[in-house]
Amino acid sequence: MESPSVDNTRWLFDKSRFQAQGFIHLPSFVHGADLESLQAEVLALISSKALMVPREGSEHFFKKYQSTSYCYVDRHEHVPTLAALINHPRLRHIVRELLPEEGLFHASLVQYHKAGEGQAIPWHQDIDPEVVGAGQMFNFLLYPFDTSLESGALFVVPGSHGNKRLPAGEPHGDLPGQMHLCPRAGDMVITDCTLFHKVNHNTSGRDRMSINMRFRNGALDRKQTSVGIYRNGRVNYGG
Repeated sequence: MESPSVDNTRWLFDKSRFQAQGFIHLPSFVHGADLESLQAEVLALISSKALMVPREGSEHFFKKYQSTSYCYVDRHEHVPTLAALINHPRLRHIVRELLPEEGLFHASLVQYHKAGEGQAIPWHQDIDPEVVGAGQMFNFLLYPFDTSLESGALFVVPGSHGNKRLPAGEPHGDLPGQMHLCPRAGDMVITDCTLFHKVNHNTSGRDRMSINMRFRNGALDRKQTSVGIYRNGRVNYGG
C-alpha cells in the first residue's frame, strides 16, 4: 500500500459533517496499483462459489426481505490487498476519530450483484437502533469498480441515524429525504450502521461489487450487533 498520508485524510474526512448526516463519501481513497490489485483479487474471489456464504436454507430470508446479493465474509486470505487496507494508517486514523476509546475491526463483507439477475439490498439498518445507538459501529464501503444508478446505487437518508427505527413499508419503496450515491472505482463511503440505506436493483449489463470493512466500539458485545432491521421485520444474523 502507498505511504501513509494522515494529513490528506484529515482534509478528506469531515467528522462534523459525518456526524450530522450519518455518512460521508471519500473519493479515490484507493487508487493506482493498489486499486488494480484489489480489482484482480476481488474478481478472483467471486469466481469461487465455494467461498461464498451458502444460500441453501435462506430462501425465506431472500423472499421476505428481497435481499438477493451474493456474499463473501472474512475472506481476507483471498484478498490480501483488503487485509492490508484494514490496518492502513489513513483508515485507522478515521477509525480513531470515530471510536477514540477502542475501535475494533468487526468483519469484512464482499457483496456481489451479478449482471442480469436484478439483485438488490432493501432498506435496512445494520444494527437495532434501540439496542445500539449511533456512533458505535460503522461501515467502510470500498468500491473496486464504478457503480451507476442502473448497476446499483447506494441510497441513504441523510440524518436518519441514531435511535430512529426504519419505518414499516415496502422493502424497496421510496423514503422521504432519500438520496443516492454512485461511487467510482476506489471511492469509499463510510456510514453509521444505524443509517437507513439500501442498494437498488442491478438492471445493467455489468456486475456490481462492494467491500465492507466494519468497525465497532470494542465495549460492545457481538450479540448486541447481530440484529438487523428491515422495513418488514428484523433479522438475527447470528441465528
